[in-house]
Amino acid sequence: MLKLLKLFTPIFILLLVIGSMLILQERKTFDCSTLVHIDPVPHTEKLVVNNKYAEAEEYLSFFMDEPYVKDNPKAKLLLKIIQEKRSSYDYKTEKVLEGIVKGKSDEDIGRASAIASDFFVIGDVRDLSIQGANYANGKEVDNLIVALSSLGLLASATTLYSAGATAPIKTSISVLKYGKKVNKIPLWLQEKIIKYAKVAKETKSLDKITTLLQPISKMYNKVGLNQTLNILKASKNSKELLVLANFSSRFGKKSPILLLSTNNRALKYATAMPHVSTKSFIHASTYGEDGLKGLKKLGEAKFMKRVGFYANLSKTTYKGNLNSLFNYLLKNIPNSLLYTVVILGLLYFISKFYSLAKRLKLINLRWQYGHG
Repeated sequence: MLKLLKLFTPIFILLLVIGSMLILQERKTFDCSTLVHIDPVPHTEKLVVNNKYAEAEEYLSFFMDEPYVKDNPKAKLLLKIIQEKRSSYDYKTEKVLEGIVKGKSDEDIGRASAIASDFFVIGDVRDLSIQGANYANGKEVDNLIVALSSLGLLASATTLYSAGATAPIKTSISVLKYGKKVNKIPLWLQEKIIKYAKVAKETKSLDKITTLLQPISKMYNKVGLNQTLNILKASKNSKELLVLANFSSRFGKKSPILLLSTNNRALKYATAMPHVSTKSFIHASTYGEDGLKGLKKLGEAKFMKRVGFYANLSKTTYKGNLNSLFNYLLKNIPNSLLYTVVILGLLYFISKFYSLAKRLKLINLRWQYGHG
């Protein structure tokens, strides 16, 4: 028994050292053990305190498909409270009136009532009249609202004789006008709209502005008003707007929170990883930007194994599965322990080699004296 122990001890230590070195080498590419999930509960609670229930549900719902949030009792209770509030009759009535009276709202039903009044000619005439009154009374005139209202009137007229072909442009104009009222239109886009509105007024044509506005209509149809405005606010130029439109087509209503949770870096990683599945990409984003960085460096299959995603879904055990065992160790064993194993293992073999060398030297001396 002791002989077997002596025989297998070096082999066991060698395997430990090799395994530790392999894990450390893998972590040079990307160390998944440092990843930490974003906890959506604190930010959601903050939004609820500020009565931003729609934004709170949108944010929390983004994470609810993930097991670590879906199984969190606090998150489930919070979502239930938000949904009950938003579905109450009094709350809905308040938001419809808010949309009609103020022309803006933080709820879909309120936004719908605001957009409905603006989509038709009456909304454009109303806004032009308000700005005209401001000018007459020496008050500040909102040039963007004037430009959009003028474009809205032209789009309404054009829609009639184009058999509805310019209806998407009219939709984009209404979305932008609403966006201006809630301060979500970036400066670069405001300047372009005012410039193109002057050209449209002179030429009585929407051709010049159509290219600019089409992506907005596309996003609106794909992700809705609030998400479209959040994405617009994140854009820096017309080229990026096209990229954002494609991004929203790929990730749908999860697009704004995907950008928010990764400091807008999701856009760059989505472009770099066009073939990664939406599910894997979104799961990686729940670790923030670092998760997307790991996804890009390791590749989809390896990253998802490293973070234990498939194991969470299937409740797979690690028994008898060397690859799963390696992934488990890679995710959970601290670097300090790995370095300790490597150093102690190397010291063990150095001592063994030193003992062996001494023994060989002694045998050699005996042999020399024996034949001297």
